Amino acid sequence: MLSALYAGLLVFNLCSMAYLLFRFKGRISPYYLCLYGCLLVSALGYMLIYNANHLESALFSNLVVYLGAAFSPYFLMLCIADLCKTRISTTWKVVGGVLGALIFLAASSYGVVDWYYKSVELIIDGRIHFLRKVNGPLHIVYPIYLGISISLSIIFVVRAMLRKKDVSYKNSIALVVCLFFAIAVYVTEKSLHLNYEILPFGQAILEIVCMVILTRISKYDIPSITSDMMLEKQTEGFALFDEKGRYLASDEVAKKWFPELGMLQVDKALGVKNTDFLEQVFAWLEGKTTGEKVFFQRENVIVGVSHTIIDQGFSRDIHCISMSDETKQQEYTKLVEGYNENLTKAVEEKTEKLRHVQDDIIISMASIVENRDSNTGGHIKRTSDVIGIFAQHLRECAEIPEMTKVMKRLMIKAAPLHDFGKIAVPDRILNKPGRFDPDEYEIMKTHSAKGAVIVERILQNSDNKAFKRVAVNVAHYHHEKWDGSGYPEGIAGLKIPFEARVMALADVFDALVSKRVYKDSFSYEKAFQIIEESSGTHFDPDLCKEFLHCKNELIRLYDSYTD
Repeated sequence: MLSALYAGLLVFNLCSMAYLLFRFKGRISPYYLCLYGCLLVSALGYMLIYNANHLESALFSNLVVYLGAAFSPYFLMLCIADLCKTRISTTWKVVGGVLGALIFLAASSYGVVDWYYKSVELIIDGRIHFLRKVNGPLHIVYPIYLGISISLSIIFVVRAMLRKKDVSYKNSIALVVCLFFAIAVYVTEKSLHLNYEILPFGQAILEIVCMVILTRISKYDIPSITSDMMLEKQTEGFALFDEKGRYLASDEVAKKWFPELGMLQVDKALGVKNTDFLEQVFAWLEGKTTGEKVFFQRENVIVGVSHTIIDQGFSRDIHCISMSDETKQQEYTKLVEGYNENLTKAVEEKTEKLRHVQDDIIISMASIVENRDSNTGGHIKRTSDVIGIFAQHLRECAEIPEMTKVMKRLMIKAAPLHDFGKIAVPDRILNKPGRFDPDEYEIMKTHSAKGAVIVERILQNSDNKAFKRVAVNVAHYHHEKWDGSGYPEGIAGLKIPFEARVMALADVFDALVSKRVYKDSFSYEKAFQIIEESSGTHFDPDLCKEFLHCKNELIRLYDSYTD
């Protein structure tokens, strides 16, 4: 049981180290990595002791424990000093490191001298393996070293609570409680003379508290957050609040423009909102949404203030109030405001004219292609008109949300291009006065894939990517069938692009009611009957149902062609 617990403790320490490395990515002091590394080594040593079967291996495992235990109090003190923003001189850092090294060397001296341990015995009591040690006179140094480290840590915390407003009192209290807990665990272990060590589990609690504190602090770490955002947004000042509207931190530029930030207490929610700036901040925090940039006049500076919510992943979000000097920008904006308005209007007019020219060119090119085919005269115009009626009906149909206003416009514009690939079909086949034989039909079927390639090349430099996609899909897939028996790829169902499924109905309807060299035109009733019977095989059943609802409008349309 104990062996499993210590194995679990080792895994926990490995996970803690991984969390530090990947969560903070160099944004914390290396002291934390050293501390967690020492605790990881100690956890490994404890696990080895409780799996040792010989005194020699147990003594080696004990040295592994001390390799971490001799330095962990030292690095813990340095970490707490860092959290409390307390500077320790290089001399005292060296003294602490040397003292830890001496303790490790003293623990290694067993077998040579008996100053640290008078005797060490491996006891195996059932499944419990432990070292029974009789301490020598030099062993008192370690409790003293541990006591000094923890006492200094508590002094750092208390001093920060009393003197420094920029240190979170919540973090400070949590550290004090945790340190007293560690002392209590150590005293309990030594007083009860247990056959196993409980201190590592107390250290695990300390690790968890430190990770929580580091996670909280990382959310309002001004150097790391502002360095990234300064590069991206070129902002100059920041104030940070947590998800509950509590003040976390602000930089010197922000405090220069808005001195009221210097009066706020870390971890305290906004109290008196006695300035227009704090009123605006409070409104953003209450709404918890990003808002438009707001401008404040500060002496000769116009400060632009905006609100952003920073996603902290699995931790909580942070409200960032960013500020920048917008004086020159505002002056420039006023200067060019009128010019921009006129320029925008002129550009829109020119763009609209270019669109019309482009549409005319496309229609003309499609007409040229159609004129090669003596069998389908007027097919382009009629199918485009059918698409116009059908698309408008679908726009009013809640069951077909794909037919948006934009999609309707794109489909009407793309419809003339659906048979563009016929330009690549030989005249002897395209104008054959009768039905195709199997070989000729296979050649004719290539027009859809070739049409997609031609349309894509024609529109490759178009800035309207949506139109290009719709036009290519219409040309490529308008002969695919719902059951997968169509061509050129034999795709089925919803894999067929929506625009191609719509085009298929218009294309087939016109072919049915129009006279061709190989057939007479069908009556309207017969044509609609064939389309209804093809629902779910040739056509999308939902679109087919809506197409049949357009029956009267389509009949009027085709009757108008003969007037």
